[in-house]
Amino acid sequence: MQKIHQPAMLKETVELLNIQPNQWYLDATFGRGGHTEAILKAGGKVLALDCDQDAIEYGRQALAEPIADTHLILVKSNFIHAEQVMKANHLSRFSGALFDFGASSDQLLAPNRGFSFQHDSALDMRMDQELGVSAADLIQVLSVKQLTNLFRSAGGENQAGVFAKAIKSAPIPIKTTKQLVELIENLNHHKRGKLHPATKVFQALRIAVNCELDNIEQTLPKVSKLVEPKGRMVCLSFHQGEDKIVKSFFAEITKLGQAQLLTPKPLTPSNLEVAQNPRSRSTKLRAIELN
Repeated sequence: MQKIHQPAMLKETVELLNIQPNQWYLDATFGRGGHTEAILKAGGKVLALDCDQDAIEYGRQALAEPIADTHLILVKSNFIHAEQVMKANHLSRFSGALFDFGASSDQLLAPNRGFSFQHDSALDMRMDQELGVSAADLIQVLSVKQLTNLFRSAGGENQAGVFAKAIKSAPIPIKTTKQLVELIENLNHHKRGKLHPATKVFQALRIAVNCELDNIEQTLPKVSKLVEPKGRMVCLSFHQGEDKIVKSFFAEITKLGQAQLLTPKPLTPSNLEVAQNPRSRSTKLRAIELN
């Protein structure tokens, strides 16, 4: 697959990771490998994880040389299993860990994955194609109340209840992106600037299907224990829910004296980067150094 994804805040991320030569770093969200490549170029070694088989296949081809040189270990796995993967590959500690949350541009633009309302496909949205429940399954099993809560909490959707009721009362089960988009468009004739009226519903479903927020909340404390003293953790968030979890966890371990906060306020992309890569505009970068 052609590389579309541009890693957000690449320069700032690499600088904050403070790469040390021949030390191991965790890239918990490989994507299209932009951050991993930068860590390798800076002299580090990388254990990279991704639960998306497409990302793994891309990485095995694009980064075949560092894989062959054993400077890169690329594993299909959700980052919630980082400790098990680390031990299986006989690594003891990391000198740093990077999380780049959310979906990649390649996933969002893939015509057959169901992430985007720009393509008509099965309403899937699974980052890990081996997961059992798709977005279409989810909207069938959840109640109006549960869908309303989901759209409101994970998507920030003001018309959550209206959309949830319409989905559950649709004459036929909604199984494609086109069906869901048309339903929402028919209910919403008000423009929201540049934001399509289905954006927040799609975002909420994607987050729920992949258990994104729960996985972040469970994983950050575990990974912090895998990073050696003076090692760093860098997190890139693109959604209010992600950033809230990161901010809370970093504040907690800083208060306990287990880390030092490197970003009292989150860093955001420059105007130039946003102009060159509009998808980076909502990025918030937070970093800590472990004690």
